[in-house]
Amino acid sequence: MNNSSKKLAKDFIQVVAGNAICAFAMACFALPFNMVVAGVSGIGRLMQFYTGAGVAITVAVVNVILFAIGGLMLGKKFAASIAIGTFAYPFFLGLFQNMEFLHHLVDEPLLAAICAGILDGVGLGLVLRIGGSTGGIDVPAIILNRKLGWNTARVLSAIDIIIFIAQFPITKSNGIILGILYAIIYSVVMNHMILLEQGGMQMMIWSEKSGEINEALLELGYGTTLFKASGGYIQDDRTVICCATSNRTLHRAKRCVLEIDDKAFITITAVSEVNGNGFTLMLPDEDYKEAVSERHDGHDIRKDNR
Repeated sequence: MNNSSKKLAKDFIQVVAGNAICAFAMACFALPFNMVVAGVSGIGRLMQFYTGAGVAITVAVVNVILFAIGGLMLGKKFAASIAIGTFAYPFFLGLFQNMEFLHHLVDEPLLAAICAGILDGVGLGLVLRIGGSTGGIDVPAIILNRKLGWNTARVLSAIDIIIFIAQFPITKSNGIILGILYAIIYSVVMNHMILLEQGGMQMMIWSEKSGEINEALLELGYGTTLFKASGGYIQDDRTVICCATSNRTLHRAKRCVLEIDDKAFITITAVSEVNGNGFTLMLPDEDYKEAVSERHDGHDIRKDNR
């Protein structure tokens, strides 16, 4: 199996797992405690109250309809991108709803809202961090964005608010408050999941010993970029070092700089995402070499090994 097939299989498993976790949160924590919920599941709650139709059945029907509309209006490529979420989520929702012994994992409604929020956030994060989609309410928002230029996030928020409010007449105040708490928690957890292990720290270093500091950082395994700059006051030429590190290794890099020049001027900025060698790619770089002429770019080495 080549790398492309492995990545496709990994993404497929991750999207299915994410949808399963979302369905578990909904079926085993949110619905048993009659919380207001967003998305197609909220429409399912409404249909269950007014017609008696099961939530999972309604979710499946609405998802398939939206899937067909999305395919017709936006093409087969778009339909393929939401196919897994369209069918996986209602399948797992129905599966977990039939496992009634899982509906009483907790007795406290507040604890149920917290569990639902955390699990749903993790599930959605797994799906969205690889560019996947859960289908459903995403479809009309994306259609309105591509056809009319409307902001996708705002449309999604508006639809969710409408679905939330529509459930108020059929939900007790406890269910409304718990549902809002659930929504807040899953939004926070989802955002953290999307950025999990993708963030880092960026150091900008000004020092009269920039050459020595650069070599020390390289020897420790950090990548660096050198910028030519001029001081604003004296306007003398300086070399500024830019170095990206993980959160865990920041202090090691900072200590390395200060051991060489305890008067070095350092700025440290948190970055939400870092891509490339040492973070999302592990290129087969050679060990540190003191002589610059003997160094090689990791990208060239990767090409040579193909």
